[in-house]
Amino acid sequence: MDFPSDTPAKSEQKSCKQACDNCRRRKIKCSRELPCDKCSRLLLSCSYSDVLRRKGPKFRTLYPLAPIHPLISRPRDTLHYGPRQHILDKDFLPEAGSYPIGASPTSPPFSVVDAQFNSQDFLDSFTRLAPPELVSSPDSTNSTSDSGTGQCSPFSRCLSSPVLLAHVNVYFKYLFPIMPVVRKDEIQADCHQLERLSSRRYAFLASLCAATHIQLKFDGAMDPSAFHTEGQYMMSGEELLAEAVRARKECDPVDEVSIESLLTSFFLFACYGNLDKQEQAWFYLCQATSMIFTLGLHREVTYSEFGPEEAEEKRRVFWLLFITERGYALQQSKPVMLRNSIHKPQVLRSDDPILTYGFISLINIFEKLTPNLYDWISAGGGDGFFEMPPISSIQSSLSKPMSLDGVVEIQRVDILVTQQWLQAMIWKLSMAHASQPGSREDAVLPFHLPLLVGKAVMDVISAASQGSVDAHGIGMEQKLFEIGMAVADVTRSLGSKASHHLAESPVDPRELLWGLLSTLSRIRGSPSYLFPTLLNRSKTILGLDCSIDMSNFLPLITAPPSGPTPSWRDQSQSRWDLLTTADPEPEESDRVSVPVSVSVPASVSHIPSLLAFHDTHLVRAAR
Repeated sequence: MDFPSDTPAKSEQKSCKQACDNCRRRKIKCSRELPCDKCSRLLLSCSYSDVLRRKGPKFRTLYPLAPIHPLISRPRDTLHYGPRQHILDKDFLPEAGSYPIGASPTSPPFSVVDAQFNSQDFLDSFTRLAPPELVSSPDSTNSTSDSGTGQCSPFSRCLSSPVLLAHVNVYFKYLFPIMPVVRKDEIQADCHQLERLSSRRYAFLASLCAATHIQLKFDGAMDPSAFHTEGQYMMSGEELLAEAVRARKECDPVDEVSIESLLTSFFLFACYGNLDKQEQAWFYLCQATSMIFTLGLHREVTYSEFGPEEAEEKRRVFWLLFITERGYALQQSKPVMLRNSIHKPQVLRSDDPILTYGFISLINIFEKLTPNLYDWISAGGGDGFFEMPPISSIQSSLSKPMSLDGVVEIQRVDILVTQQWLQAMIWKLSMAHASQPGSREDAVLPFHLPLLVGKAVMDVISAASQGSVDAHGIGMEQKLFEIGMAVADVTRSLGSKASHHLAESPVDPRELLWGLLSTLSRIRGSPSYLFPTLLNRSKTILGLDCSIDMSNFLPLITAPPSGPTPSWRDQSQSRWDLLTTADPEPEESDRVSVPVSVSVPASVSHIPSLLAFHDTHLVRAAR
C-alpha cells in the first residue's frame, strides 16, 4: 500500500509553522506548504527564509504622516477614471503552467467574466500594490517618495510582479498576434525578478503593460468597489502610462539605442494613439522609426550579423514599424520614412508559421501604397508640386482577394478590415481631387465603391468574435468610422432614382450604416467617441428624428430601420446580444450581430449588376 509513503510527504509539506515570505508581507492566508497555494497560483517564488523577530519597537521610530506608497497616498476620488467596461479574465492572471497566446480563432474575448473565478484572489493578486521594499531596485531599498506630491523617488519600481504578469498574459493572448515582436519566456522571467532589471528593461515592461491596458480599454464599466479595498486599488491605464514615461526618463534612449528602447517608444506611441493624443503619438512613432535607422535595421546586410532567430525577431520589429507608420501616416496626412528595403520574415523558420503568414499578408497590403502617394498627401495633394499618384491602379491592387485560410481570427479581422479601409481612403482621395485641373481620368474611382467596401467589412465583422474586433483598439474604431462616413456621403449624394435602386439591391446603405453604428456603439465595451459624429451624419438617411442623440439612440438598436425585415436579422433575437462566453468554441452570443449575412465578395472591383447604374446624377456626382 502507498499510505506509509504518502504520509511523510504530507507532513513534510505542512511542517512550516509560519506563513511564507510573500503571504506574510501581503498579510493574506497561507497554506504553509512549499510552495503554498497563493504562490503557486501567482507563479511567485515561495520561500520561508525570513527570520521572524519579536514584534514591537526596539528603538524610537518616526512614522510618516502619510502612507509611503505613492499610489496609495492619493485619495481615489481625486483620480479621473473613465467608465469601466472590461474585467480581466482569470486566464490573464498568472496561472501555473499555462499562458494562453490566443493562437486559436476561437479564443474567448477579453471581456469574459469567469463565474468560477475567485474575486478575492483577483484583488489580492492584481489590485493590491506591493509594498515599496518588495518592488524597489537594490539601489533604492530605503528610498521613499515625497508624500506631498505622491511622486515616486528615483529608481523606484511602482509596479509589482503580479501586475506585470497579468498584463503580459493579456498581451500574449490578444496583442501578440498583431504585434509579434517580443519573446514570451524572457518577459515572463523578467516579471519575476524586478530587482535585477535595468532601468531600460523596466521602462520597456511598463510601457508594454500600459499599451495593453489602454488598447484593450480595461478602465471599463464596472463597480468601482470591486477594485477598492481598504484604500488600495488597481492602477488605471493613464497611471500605468505615467509610470512608463517616468521610468523612461530615468534612462537615456539616445545614449545606447537598442531594440528595447525602440519598442518602448513604439508602445508609448500605442498608448497615446489609443488615448487620441496624436501629437504625442506621432512624436514617439517618429522616435521609434529613427531608431530603426540608427540600428541599421533598414539594411539587409545588418541581419547577417545576427543568428537566425535573432535576425527574424528584428525583421518583425522593422516590418511592424513599417505597417504602423504607413497606416498612421495615411490617417494623419504625414510622410513616411521606411521603405520595403529588407526581406520579410520567413514562414518556415518561424515558431508559429500561421501567425507569420498572417503578419506577412498584412505587410503585403501596405506595400501596395507607394511612397509618392504619401508625399502627395502630406504636401496637400493639390499644390502641383508632386504628381498625383496612380489612384486607380493602387485601388485595383488593394481589391485583389487574399487567401487567409487558417489565419488566426484576430489577424484575419485586421487584414480584411484594413484592406477595405484602405480602399475607402483611396476613394476619398479620388473624390476630393477629381475636379482639380490636370487630374487624370483614371483617377476617378466608382462613386458607389464605399458601399461595396462597407458590405465587405460588415461581412467580416459579423463572422468575428467581439474580442477579435476589440483587440485592435482605437484603430479599429477609426477605420469603421471612416468607412461609415464614406457610405453616408455616397448615400446622401444619390438622387431618388439611384436610392431606389440601392434599396432593392443586395447592398442597402441603410443596413450598412445601421450595422456600423451598432458596432461602434459597443466597441471595446462602450460607445466609441466617434459614434455621435457618424450618428449625426446618418440621421436623415436612417429616417431618425433630428432630436435623437447617443443617449436615446442606443435603445433603438433593437429595432432596424423602417422597412422590410432585412435578411441578416434573427427573428428570435429581441436585442443586440453583446454577451460573451468563456467556452473555447464561440457561441452565437460571442458573435457581433450586424446587418450583413452575404459572403465577402472576392473583389470589390466586380460590381453587382443591380449597382451598375446609368443615372445622370451619379455621373455628375462622380465628376
